Amino acid sequence: MSPLAIVIMKVLRWGVLAVAAFLALVLVIEAWKHGWDLRALDPGFAGVVAALIVGALWLARAIGLELAKHGS
Repeated sequence: MSPLAIVIMKVLRWGVLAVAAFLALVLVIEAWKHGWDLRALDPGFAGVVAALIVGALWLARAIGLELAKHGS
């Protein structure tokens, strides 16, 4: 893998981790708005956001494994 591709992959990985952190913050803010009563959260919204967090973390892990394969 070229050095430029390695740098782009590292930036992409940090960006995906930032997206996952932002989505987790959205869930925390929603729980706070409802007085920490998790039953008051819309389960569809919470489910979609949780699925996006899992997907982002999965993508970050895959990028990390790909970078580790090339010794960077």
